[in-house]
Amino acid sequence: MDSLFSSIDSQLVLLVAAIAVVVLASQLFFRILSVGLVPILGLVGIVAALQYLFGITPKQLWFEVSHLPQLAMKFFNSLA
Repeated sequence: MDSLFSSIDSQLVLLVAAIAVVVLASQLFFRILSVGLVPILGLVGIVAALQYLFGITPKQLWFEVSHLPQLAMKFFNSLA
């Protein structure tokens, strides 16, 4: 059994393992990209439309998004 492992070049094993990792990682990357591409394009479209049609910058939009919980609490408290 030792003679079998000693006859195999470790650099070749490392090369095959590296190729396998690259192939699997790229498949995972493309699978994640294909699932997430539509929402990403939607967000980019919304941000671009707000910026070019209404002059709202991404910084202003992020400020409103970050304060959304406080605004929601004020709205629900006003209903009670």
